[in-house]
Amino acid sequence: MSNELRLGIFVSIGILAVLLTIMLLGNYSLTSKYVVSAYFENTAGLPKKAKVKVSGVDVGNIKNIVLENGKAKVILVIDRKIKLYQDASAKIVSMGIIGTKYIELDPGTVSGVPVKHGDIIRAVSGDSLEELIGNAVKKLDTVLGSAKKGLNDDFFKNLYDTVENLKKVSQTLEDKRGEIDEVVDNFRNFSADLYEITSQNKKDIRDIVEKLNAIVNKINEGDGTIATLINDKKMSEELKQTVEGLQSFVGKTKKLGIDWEYMGRFDTRNDRYRNDFGIRFRPTDHKFYYVGVSNIGNYTNEDDEFERNNLNKIDALLGFRSENLEAYGGIMRSKGGVGVGWSPLDKIYGSERKLYINAEAIFRTETAKKDDKDRDKPNVIVGARIGIFHWLYVGVQVEDMLTRTNVMPYIKLKITDEDIASMFGVAGIAATSSK
Repeated sequence: MSNELRLGIFVSIGILAVLLTIMLLGNYSLTSKYVVSAYFENTAGLPKKAKVKVSGVDVGNIKNIVLENGKAKVILVIDRKIKLYQDASAKIVSMGIIGTKYIELDPGTVSGVPVKHGDIIRAVSGDSLEELIGNAVKKLDTVLGSAKKGLNDDFFKNLYDTVENLKKVSQTLEDKRGEIDEVVDNFRNFSADLYEITSQNKKDIRDIVEKLNAIVNKINEGDGTIATLINDKKMSEELKQTVEGLQSFVGKTKKLGIDWEYMGRFDTRNDRYRNDFGIRFRPTDHKFYYVGVSNIGNYTNEDDEFERNNLNKIDALLGFRSENLEAYGGIMRSKGGVGVGWSPLDKIYGSERKLYINAEAIFRTETAKKDDKDRDKPNVIVGARIGIFHWLYVGVQVEDMLTRTNVMPYIKLKITDEDIASMFGVAGIAATSSK
């Protein structure tokens, strides 16, 4: 396996991990979710983005808290793998006395009717932190009142025993005073010995430095085995070749090109906009790696189950190029796929392509509807685009050519690392001239 291929695989895995992390932190997920709600009398101290748990395990989060008909409506986003039933309930729970509040769910009876997207579940009121403190204060007031009236003899007995124990501890410390003084003296002696050892080591260090100076002088004068090895011409030549090899590898690494690509598509069949984003790595003119996400969206904002199942699909491709042709394959929209591209007017690896034609086949990529008779057929895509600028393209592609034709016009933005470097260079010049 070549160094360029290893580098490409390593960088692709790293970027894919970064993209997944961004999606998770941005409230995106690769698993489907659904939404339920519960009405509470009081949600004081409950964060809007608090966790939702079942038996202490995270299964979702709060999407929003709104006031509705005098009650707090808490909207919950739940992992679709977690099944809730009609007798399910939600309760506000606090992690400790000063801990963060969250929602604890009771899934309900397994044999019951499952909860659907958008349903309302029962809210169970729990004792708030303020109520618990209030109850504790009342109980303490009752105890003190009983003690004041002489009705709680145990309280005075416990107080007397505590004072007696403190007296015993104080007497024990007094009895052990001599031993404590001895421990302090031992520590003082240890400190003196440590100082003496440190002083002796200073002289030893000076002797070591003098010996090292003598060794260095012998090497400089050409005396000894080390000096012979250093002055050996054959070894010097081998070392030079090794360094040149490292420089060549580093030089190839510096030639790695990066493209940041965005495509905005309009789905005419479903009357929806689709957004794709990815990063293309070009270690050489004849090879590239691509990682990205197709159909970017938020599960919680989509009510249609078919659309939710087709959001946030992963792309990870390996491609090879000649002068005007390229072929690529790998993961397309979270499934297997292959494709070819043709640039008849310009080099396909050039900075700008005036005309680009491509064809792709994605094998069972999207989760089809249950009543779709063509769900097992591949999604064949054919498209073409023209370059307005080297960073802006407009085009159209036709999807599902074997079944129901779907025309998608689109725009594509491509920002290279050279463009970013140029922008920073212009910004630096402007900042310098303004001083």
